[in-house]
Formats: sequence, structure tokens, C-alpha cells
Amino acid sequence: MTQHPTGAGGTRKYLGLQILRITAAFMVLVTHSTFYASERLDKNFHFWPDGATGVDIFFVLSGFVMIYSSTKLMNNRDGWKIFAERRIIRIVPMYWIATSIKVIALLLTTGYVLHAHFSVVKTLESYFFVPSVNSDGEIRPVLGVGWTLNFEMLFYAIFTLALLLRMNVYKFVGAVLGIMAIGSFFSKPTWPVASFYLNTGVLEFFYGMLIAKFCLANKHVPKILALPLMIIGFVGLLVPIPYLAFTNGLPHGIAAACIIASMAALEDYLTRIPRFVLYMADASYVIYLFHPLIAPAVPTVLIRLHLVYPWLSVAGSISLALAVGCLIHLLVEDPITRWFRDHLLIRGKKVIHTVTTT
Repeated sequence: MTQHPTGAGGTRKYLGLQILRITAAFMVLVTHSTFYASERLDKNFHFWPDGATGVDIFFVLSGFVMIYSSTKLMNNRDGWKIFAERRIIRIVPMYWIATSIKVIALLLTTGYVLHAHFSVVKTLESYFFVPSVNSDGEIRPVLGVGWTLNFEMLFYAIFTLALLLRMNVYKFVGAVLGIMAIGSFFSKPTWPVASFYLNTGVLEFFYGMLIAKFCLANKHVPKILALPLMIIGFVGLLVPIPYLAFTNGLPHGIAAACIIASMAALEDYLTRIPRFVLYMADASYVIYLFHPLIAPAVPTVLIRLHLVYPWLSVAGSISLALAVGCLIHLLVEDPITRWFRDHLLIRGKKVIHTVTTT
């Protein structure tokens, strides 16, 4: 069990938000595991699509982390460089490794990889977070789940620009994301890439920024309301409400923000968290990235063994993805991240440090 520590500079570590990181990754993993079982093992098995809303939790958390880990950079002349380097170290190496494995699989295997075809141009676009249309007509990179990173990198670029221009990050980022969200109501199918970014989902980053601002000021949701609000948030994410389709996904962002704000308010009650939960939270990014490369192995093997048991497939896919993801975090992600943090320099000074909740 782990008790509450404080982070760098005495800032509080919101370990409850770490729990939400692995919760969000797990939701996406369950959705994809049911999809793999349906597509590869039993066409009559209905997959569960609603776990994909774990991405909304990720986006709000990302906005929270950006503020919570960067307050000291806002008045630093090199703050924008430090921020950009931290984000690149956190996101790019493992994404490039996962994408490279997917590309190799496309070139060397048949049948294991579905919904993708090799293209040099699309591969390069994927590596550099440029949205492109895949073989199914969707705007997806080679590594399908990487579409969320296109949004993440755009958000980081906007945040970095705000730091570079020494502007108020809340006003600058809020204005840019607000314009993009409003644009979603006017986008057209003939603007595929523009329509990808003109999305109300971008507001979720800003919700996280605002929550972090209040937390830094020691302002939280009243504890008596936190748990009911969190339950309402999860209901809003996981229960389909078709007649709200005209809102372009706004309710999901609000629901995710309610969950994050509520969990932050309940931090004092999370006195003992199992270490394995926190470890999986640390590995959640790798689990999210690599599970599409790992989880399909289970239904692929089961169908060859004539074991058409979709729930066994789902359980096996989840277990395998979690185990291998944690192993990749231990053997690959953590050493690579440490190496970059130890060797990356700005003007001769080491500036990359472990930051709370990154």
C-alpha cells in the first residue's frame, strides 16, 4: 500500500488521478478486447463501444497535468522549451516504437493486422502526427489509437506557443480551443482534416486546466457532493444518450471533467492505494499504445484452436495486454525516459526532471 506523498516543490501528488489514468486505459482496453473477439472469433458477439469514452478522461487529465506540472515555467524565459521537451520525451519515443512495430507487422504478416495497409506517405504522416485518411476512410494514423495523440500534440503546441509569447495560458489556450469547438458546428465532410480538429473534444483539455487551477488554489468540489458527482460523471460517459447527438460530444467532456474534479476532491480519503494499481497507472500510456498490437493475439489463437469462447477471449486479451504493457514499461519506457531526462540539455543545464503526475 502507498500513502500520500508530496511532489516536487511541495506540490501535492493527486494519486486519485493516477487511478483514473489506468481506469481510462482499462475502459479503452475492454472496448477493444470485445471488438477483437467479435471481429476475429464470433461475429455474433456484440462488442462494448462505450469504454472508448475513457479517452475523454485522458484528455481532461492531460489538461490538468499541463497546468499542475508547469506553473513554475510560466515566468521562465526558457519555459516553453522545457515544456516542449518534457512532452516530447513523454509521448514520442514509445509512440514511434509502437508505430514501428505496427509497420513491421504490416510488412511481414498477413491476417493479423486488419484495417491498415502500408503506405510510405501515411507512415511518415503518422510518425509526425499529421492527420491522414486510412484504408477505411477514417482519419487514423498507422497505429489506430494514435489519433488521440494528434490532439495531444496540437494541445501541447498551443500551450507551448502561449508560454513562448508569455501570454496568459488560460486565456490564450481557452480562446484557441473555444474557436475550434465552435467550428465543429460548421465543419463539412469535404474538410476531412479540418473537421478532425474542429471538435468539441478539444475543450476537455481546457476543463482539465481549469480544474488544476482551482486545485492549486486549494479549492475543490465539496466532499459531500464529490462521490455523487463522480457517479453522475461515469453514467454520463457510459450510458448512451442518443438525443444529445447534436451537441457534438460536449456531454462526454463535461462528464469526464466531473469525474476528475470529484476525484481530486476525494484525495484525502485515498489513504492507502495498492502499489500495483499505481504501477499500472504509471504504465497506462504504454498499455494504451501497445494493447492493439497485443490483445488481438488471443482471439487469433483461440480461433485456430477452435475455441470459440468470446468472453474467454476478452478476459485473455485484457490480461495479456495489462501484463505485457507493464513489462514494456519496466524494460523499455522507464529506461528510455530516464536516459532522456538525464541527458537532455538546454544551454548546458539539465532541465528535465520527474514531474508530479506526468
